Amino acid sequence: MSQTNMDRQQGSEILKICTNIIGARDEYTQGHSHHVYVVTEAIFEAGHFPIDREKLAHAALLHDIGKILVPENVLNKDCSLSDEEWEIIRQHPVSGCNLLQGTMFEDIGDWILYHHERMDGKGYHGLSGDGIPLASRIIAVADTFSALRTYRAYRPAKSIQDTIRILKEAAGTQLDANVVQTLLSYDEDFLEALECNCEICKRRKEAEHEKALSEKINLQSLPLYR
Repeated sequence: MSQTNMDRQQGSEILKICTNIIGARDEYTQGHSHHVYVVTEAIFEAGHFPIDREKLAHAALLHDIGKILVPENVLNKDCSLSDEEWEIIRQHPVSGCNLLQGTMFEDIGDWILYHHERMDGKGYHGLSGDGIPLASRIIAVADTFSALRTYRAYRPAKSIQDTIRILKEAAGTQLDANVVQTLLSYDEDFLEALECNCEICKRRKEAEHEKALSEKINLQSLPLYR
């Protein structure tokens, strides 16, 4: 095996360890990170952006690694966050970048640091437009898509129709319009199939299905008139 292949294999093992650590800390974040990776891959496939695909994949998988330093009671809070709690959450890109320093992934640190920037400059660090790394802009779109399509502690998943509408509304202000357009170049059925398969989302979907089935059975058992 060549040194390059050995380094790549070693990198894959380290990456797996990192994602397992994220999962041990927070089941949702692990599933969400993999979902962002899958959506990022779809965006890259459709757009053929001038960026290293492997590094982009690593950044997508590790974009929320800084959340392992966020207290669990803040990370999984099921109601509105206080200003102090929001400030803690806002530190996770910085924490993620710092965690990668001195490792084989430190060259993607800035991509993770700036994945919550906005095109209009109203993001975490005030970068705007093309001043935001392209990789960060791609991950931001994938991150937003995943956040909308997954079940959170404080709300259910959005429908694919609502997700598409929200992404279009955010294009050009919050999100890179070209990246959004690239993702939405896929048809609705494909986008709907890009779902999160984490255990939390699976359990919530199963519960919703069982509830709908129960309601259907109850409805069928009602008399036609009385």
